[in-house]
Amino acid sequence: MAFRNIELPLFNPYSGRFAGYAIAKGKLTTELHYRIDNKKLVADHHVLIDQLTWGEATNSKDKVPIPVRLGTSLLKDKNGVIDLKVPVTGTIDDPKFRVGPIVWQIVKNLIVKAVSAPFTFLGSLFAGAEDAQFVDFEPGSAQLPESAQKSLPLLAAALVDKPELNLDIPAGVLADVDGMALARQKLEAAATATIKAGKEPKPFADWEPKQQLAALETIYKQQFGSKPDIPKAEATPESEDASRKEKRATRRSAESQWLEAQLLPKFQPTAAELAALGQARGEAVQDALLKGGTLDPSRVFLTPNSPLQNKEGMARMELAMK
Repeated sequence: MAFRNIELPLFNPYSGRFAGYAIAKGKLTTELHYRIDNKKLVADHHVLIDQLTWGEATNSKDKVPIPVRLGTSLLKDKNGVIDLKVPVTGTIDDPKFRVGPIVWQIVKNLIVKAVSAPFTFLGSLFAGAEDAQFVDFEPGSAQLPESAQKSLPLLAAALVDKPELNLDIPAGVLADVDGMALARQKLEAAATATIKAGKEPKPFADWEPKQQLAALETIYKQQFGSKPDIPKAEATPESEDASRKEKRATRRSAESQWLEAQLLPKFQPTAAELAALGQARGEAVQDALLKGGTLDPSRVFLTPNSPLQNKEGMARMELAMK
């Protein structure tokens, strides 16, 4: 049995009650195959819904508490068609058995599955797209991790086939974690500035302890106007057996740590610097999504100053579909 090009607004009494929206337009084509064996029904429904467009919301008390519009957008292909295969089984002499409500329940479950984990749903259609939901940045950095460089183009390709979906990019920071990282970057830049011109500076972490200590003492004088009164490092049982060179390196390392603790508050980033980091992160993700030129830029939105999550010391950005 087959029905073709049925106008979907005919189902408004049903959709208004259960979906919570009237149907503005769309067509339904369905092929039904029923098998009855000893009063047991096995039915296969192949349903094609073309150009389904939701209209005004209803005040139905029976509407499902799910984002129906988002679910519809996830289910549609790039041509605006929803292609569903809906199997139904039951006993026809059961007075509570009705095909219509069962079909609706199956469709509703499919929508719930899609909207509860939209990235996973896209990943089932376009492998790898699900990994783009989260982007973990190193503290104080806007450099895209290698994993995101691979997954974001896959997400962009998946979104091309879902033209009604848009994406929000939370361009933000972790104030404490990123703030400390930026402060350390600024302090290390100040330390590098103490090196004589013409010398190629190594990363501060690779300096000899003596060189680190000298640079930090110089910065301390610049910031506080006097030489630092560094507390003497306490001896430990492990230090008793250390060589003189090892003891000296340990002492200098402890003194450098003390100086860093005094100086870092002087190099805390401004609100504008934190905002700039968040913006740079958002733009890095946006650029990776749009790099292939296939995804419409109007579908990708930056949301500045959005809070991120602390994921094991990393600044985690969570993308959102709508």
